[in-house]
Amino acid sequence: MLKRSLSIIAASSILTTALINPALAVPADFIGTWVNKDANTSNITRLVITSGGSNKLNIQVYGKCHPSDCDWGTAPLLTYGINVQDTNHKYATANYNKGFANSFLTLGSARQELLLQGYTQFLDNSRVSASQTLLTGGLWQRY
Repeated sequence: MLKRSLSIIAASSILTTALINPALAVPADFIGTWVNKDANTSNITRLVITSGGSNKLNIQVYGKCHPSDCDWGTAPLLTYGINVQDTNHKYATANYNKGFANSFLTLGSARQELLLQGYTQFLDNSRVSASQTLLTGGLWQRY
């Protein structure tokens, strides 16, 4: 009985640690430089996804500006599987708070292509109403 109780306590401790500090898969499918398949886009033009070490990814986003693209900076990219046992993560999210706007990006990996969807909420009255959300998206290919 004591041995079983200790086994249950040990298993509970391991499970608790795993829930508090989840090990995120870092699929190589995300890592690389990605370009928008729509060369005439007026929005996001390029994504650079790198390993941040310790099962973490970072994303750097570039938007259409003139004469050269605007660098949004780097943000953590969180990956997701289709369930808690799935270690082959094919989905990811990133959040950029740019002061005047908050942009939430979702990505789906399909081997040599990414599907990106972006949701932007403007926080001030500099462009559109404070509560309006704009959607951007498209297919991306490795550069």
